[in-house]
Amino acid sequence: MRYLGIAILMLFAISSGSAQAVKISTAYNYPLLPGTSADSVLNGTGSIRGCSFDDDVDGDGKAEIVVSNYLDLGHAHVFEVVGNDSIALVWTSPRLTSGGGGSTPRNPIFGDLDNDGLKEVIFQSASNGILIFEWDGVTGSDNYGTLPSQVIGAPGFLTGAGGNCEYMEVSDVDGDGVNELTVAYNGSSNADDNYYVISAIGDWATNDAGFSSFNVEYIGRRTDLDGWGIGGGSPYAMIAANLDGAGNPEILIHNWNAFNLVPMTVPAADTYQISDSTGGNGNLQVSAPNDYVALFGGMAFDVDKDGRDEVYLPVYVGADPTGAIAGSVQMVSYDAGQSLSQIDASNVTSLDLTGVVNALDNTKTFGTTTTFGYGYGDIDADGKPNIYISTSYPYNVVDLEFQGGDKKNLANWTAEVLYPGETTIYTALTITDSLGTIDTAKTVQTAFASKMYAKYTDFDKDGYEDLILPYQALNDSVTITTLTWNSGSSQYDTLVTKEANPKRWGLRVLESTTLATGVEDKDLTVIMPDDYRLEQNYPNPFNPSTTISFFLPVKNQISVKIYDMLGKEIRTLIDNQDYPAGASRITWDGRNNAGQPASSGTYFYSLIYGNFKLTQKMMLLK
Repeated sequence: MRYLGIAILMLFAISSGSAQAVKISTAYNYPLLPGTSADSVLNGTGSIRGCSFDDDVDGDGKAEIVVSNYLDLGHAHVFEVVGNDSIALVWTSPRLTSGGGGSTPRNPIFGDLDNDGLKEVIFQSASNGILIFEWDGVTGSDNYGTLPSQVIGAPGFLTGAGGNCEYMEVSDVDGDGVNELTVAYNGSSNADDNYYVISAIGDWATNDAGFSSFNVEYIGRRTDLDGWGIGGGSPYAMIAANLDGAGNPEILIHNWNAFNLVPMTVPAADTYQISDSTGGNGNLQVSAPNDYVALFGGMAFDVDKDGRDEVYLPVYVGADPTGAIAGSVQMVSYDAGQSLSQIDASNVTSLDLTGVVNALDNTKTFGTTTTFGYGYGDIDADGKPNIYISTSYPYNVVDLEFQGGDKKNLANWTAEVLYPGETTIYTALTITDSLGTIDTAKTVQTAFASKMYAKYTDFDKDGYEDLILPYQALNDSVTITTLTWNSGSSQYDTLVTKEANPKRWGLRVLESTTLATGVEDKDLTVIMPDDYRLEQNYPNPFNPSTTISFFLPVKNQISVKIYDMLGKEIRTLIDNQDYPAGASRITWDGRNNAGQPASSGTYFYSLIYGNFKLTQKMMLLK
């Protein structure tokens, strides 16, 4: 069990100053360890690459968000919405022994890979493989364990240390009634670059793999597929999409090889087919000769409700931003009757964003901008679906709204900056003092919103649509350069200092302001483990009984247990019971679970919730 001492965090209601359809409803302002840029609370969520959402994992009616964490060899953290004005950290994965930090985990997701009705937190680390932590099945427990329930790793899977996967998803892609995990694994060498479809054999439990194992339903090795148009580039996505609206979904494979796209059909259970490009047009390099990619993968969505999904892929422009598809989103779609095993230019529409106006200075400079995340919804509640694309300030979220008609006709789309980013987050200030005349030049931070989550999402269930935005490239400090005119030397004296950035917003949530009942302004609080209190028992020492008091910031399911010096459980006073917010107390009569009097000595008592524990020491004297 990992013990965490964590400070209280506040989320602020802030005017976004952007499009009228949204406002910032929450922003996680991570605190700093003294003398460092590290997040003192979650060890790394100053830079969150990925996040996922589930409407209710543990059956208590509350939604959950899982975020990634690079630092301390890598973690995943689960937050739960505990009301219309607060979220709580409810679970943190254990510290990895190796193979994380710096680049992984990249894409934590929720899923039920072993098909037992209990969802899991799934994420990948560089040398540990894909880690699966299963919810314990107790309603409201928020407990996914202290050890992985299962690990997908070598031998047989994810060969080569140091690799990563930007995109994973869990779904029943072959229609056999069980879920599969699709993984595009970018290994540490070309020989380790593989595409997998993996299913579970048996099932596992919290902290216990049991007799479960895995079945590789498909493996495509980059070194074996070079002649098929799929090789020659790092794997980045395997996106399940029902491109023809019938039967099993197809899988669109994407790799970093001039924006290479390959369709895979799934005609039957455990059957995955790729067309040989030597016999036709089984692959398409959309950005050739420029070497572009959809860095974070893409998404399936049926924007015109014709029963056939499209796949939307934001363009990461790489080293050369001058190519034809820079500043665009690539939409892959199929007409009725088209062969699903082939792909050509007719299947790809470039949704051009180069004309998007920067609302901050009325310029059109998006054409060389690289894009990252993606989502969909109807943020302005006008009945017209929107595609959301994330990127750097001043275009943190761009909105493509489909107006109806032919989706391949660019005239049927409108584009605008939905949220430029925060204009008052600075990396540098230059203050010039010319004989008392003060001029301040400000350099605005250009952090980017990475893997957003938005699927008509209402994470706090208040009726307003939300976009969940993790951020990268945040600065922890502001460099302040003061230039003061020195009349004696006829030049400026220069003083350079650094101060903590007051707006270290590693996670932001945009909320729609469009609802019939009007705009709701609210402050959200992040509830952390230090907001729970376990008081010293009284009396102490004691004989024969003592009272244990504790405080819960929100209603929660808790346990209170007594242990001896060797860590053996002596007595359970509260066993996974719901307790209200506020102060409570319970009495221990000095007896063990068998009803026998406990011996004199030192004991420990713990307040337990999720996988967090608060512990105090007490003494029984006879």
